[in-house]
Amino acid sequence: MKLGHKFKVLCLLLALIAGTTLTACTKKNTTDEKATEAKKEVSLFIAASLSDAAGELVKDFEAQNADVKVVVNADSSGKLKSQIMEGFDCDIFLSASTKEIKELDEKGMLVDNSTMDLLQNQLAIIAYKDYDGSVKGLDSVKEANSIALPYGSVPAGFYARKALIAEGILKVENQDNETVKAITGKTVSEALGGITISEKENVSVALSSVAEKSAEIGFAYVSDVKRNENVKIVSTIDVEKTGKITYPIAKVKSKNNTEDKAEITDKLYKALSDDKAKKVYEKYGFKVN
Repeated sequence: MKLGHKFKVLCLLLALIAGTTLTACTKKNTTDEKATEAKKEVSLFIAASLSDAAGELVKDFEAQNADVKVVVNADSSGKLKSQIMEGFDCDIFLSASTKEIKELDEKGMLVDNSTMDLLQNQLAIIAYKDYDGSVKGLDSVKEANSIALPYGSVPAGFYARKALIAEGILKVENQDNETVKAITGKTVSEALGGITISEKENVSVALSSVAEKSAEIGFAYVSDVKRNENVKIVSTIDVEKTGKITYPIAKVKSKNNTEDKAEITDKLYKALSDDKAKKVYEKYGFKVN
């Protein structure tokens, strides 16, 4: 066989192999795309302090419902409430405060009879793991050099301000919710003698700030310590000083609701609130109702 003929045969074989491979890849990609497109989405908004617990429950739910994708949005409850009111797609809201749920209910944005008080938590003063400083509780927070404090619009920050008022550190004549939420970091700093107050957008950021030693101490929930091995509780804060910290769950009225979507939402709602789920929450430091 002449060299030129051999070369032509080789080229033909290579072209056939390439064509077969391309066809196979195309079929695989098409199959993968169809599988992705076939997934039904449900949107879940959760308070940042629930990231790990809810993350575990969502992973288990998706494993048992292969055709469903749960889109999770974790942030401060106040921010999530605002997003829902602005029209963001949300099917279920698990908040760190009853206040946000009540506001949405008053606007007629929640599914009737879907609100349930699911969990309880407790506020704490936290520090990095090897902390051995002067702060032992609320009465000695002024001894800190810096504090990571969630904004007043964030439930953890709101409860922290209530505790500082109850302790007599913050002097506020009008103690309604909006006034307490509006107390700035500067005001807190002045009340504590000018120490550095680093305000954070949610409790997870405050937690990380303390774990990384960017702040000496911080305010977070008891459950948050379970989420980061580099922090510890310095002191828990009495519920009498913060008020009861309740996590409610509710279904949100969806503009794009269908019979299929409603069925999936119901299944996820049950998976987040049944007895099996409550054991997961307890593992992460929450108290269940």
